[in-house]
Amino acid sequence: MDQLGLRHKHERSSNHKSHHGSPYLVFLDKLTFVAGVIGPFTVLPQIYTIYIQHNANGVSMATWLLIFIVTFPWILYGVAHKDKSIMVSFTLWEVVNLAVVIGVLIYG
Repeated sequence: MDQLGLRHKHERSSNHKSHHGSPYLVFLDKLTFVAGVIGPFTVLPQIYTIYIQHNANGVSMATWLLIFIVTFPWILYGVAHKDKSIMVSFTLWEVVNLAVVIGVLIYG
């Protein structure tokens, strides 16, 4: 399991997400949650260009549709593992990805 980079996840789940004695893991969990919430906002300039300027030139529908499709299983993964960070982050990503796809359909 360690080869897949899942050792940390396994250890956390086997410890019932207890972080006793590990300030690093507490910090890392908080950092990844904040990054997961802020990350999708990086797409706002693209959404602004599409919806406010009505310009989807150069935006690849295929790319954004594929990103939307491959992001969805992460939401299911987060739900299955009861991982709030993954659920919140990837749900936000899906919202902005879908906004771009719809914008390209309208203005592309």
